[in-house]
Amino acid sequence: MKRFRLLLLLVCAGFLASNICAEQNRTIIPQLSFHFGVSQQPPGDRMLPRVARRLVFSSDDTKIISKMEDGSVVKWDLETRDEKHIATTTDLFAYSPARNLLLVKKENDDVTLIALDTNQETILTNGGFENGSLSTNGKFVVLSHGDKAIDIWDADQKLLIKRLKAVEPVRNGLAISHDGGYVAAAEGTYRDGEGHRTKVEVWDITRDTPADLIDTGIILGVWNLHFSPDASMLAVDSQIEAKAGIRVWDRSTKEPLVALDDLEAYWARAVTFALDGKYIALGDESGVLILSNIKEDAEVFALRVDTGIESLAFSHDGRYMAVGLFDSTVQIWELKSDL
Repeated sequence: MKRFRLLLLLVCAGFLASNICAEQNRTIIPQLSFHFGVSQQPPGDRMLPRVARRLVFSSDDTKIISKMEDGSVVKWDLETRDEKHIATTTDLFAYSPARNLLLVKKENDDVTLIALDTNQETILTNGGFENGSLSTNGKFVVLSHGDKAIDIWDADQKLLIKRLKAVEPVRNGLAISHDGGYVAAAEGTYRDGEGHRTKVEVWDITRDTPADLIDTGIILGVWNLHFSPDASMLAVDSQIEAKAGIRVWDRSTKEPLVALDDLEAYWARAVTFALDGKYIALGDESGVLILSNIKEDAEVFALRVDTGIESLAFSHDGRYMAVGLFDSTVQIWELKSDL
């Protein structure tokens, strides 16, 4: 970021970390509390089956739900440390904390909603969908086969309510805002003489307006595409000239708010808005994790772990940060100041 550049100063629990004063002179000090899983040596050329590809906290912050590399979806209890298998999914994984509702795709291609309070399963549709997202309020599902078509479903009525058409194939990500009012697609292309490019289209489906196009420049692949909680911002990870980074834009003006391109790692595989959307967090495959204040465009803290970072999540109350690592563990860090 502009004001601070990855100061790795503090030795804590075997890791290097730096802590910088945040808003109102508060200092956020991440402290490693415990971890789930058994550490294994990453093989280097592939992901271990138990690597947590996606992480979310349950609505009451008592559990963590994870999609693993092998497709299994598990739930960990933060108090008892018990693990429970929920389902197996192929491509899709999304969660609605408002309804404690999970979106998965079964091996038979049934796109399924699982109510975690009752374990009741509802089949929404069937098909080889590659990308999908569930609004935080649990009312809308957006799906794509990886082509130019994007389907928007009413989750309660199990009804296809709208079909959008993208400029390019939706190969790099699909997101729906927390209230279901906006849809974003990361579209990947490759052309001779141009190489790889990623474009992001954003639709306001409440007004049924044409998509806004965000031309990202040459960004190779996108692992993550997220709306901020209020849908005012959009974030992706980036990779330019073999260096990882992130982009955050103002959704309405398309002005860049954060642009970081010079990380040492090749990929920033984990990106998420933290809590109320004032912060953006990223973790890369070299083990660097950065939390930044978007408005200030300044790092709040940075730390380095011993292996690559695959996934990130923050508890709703701001107390914990979960970090999924290449060694098949999920670390739970306690944040010693309210964000």
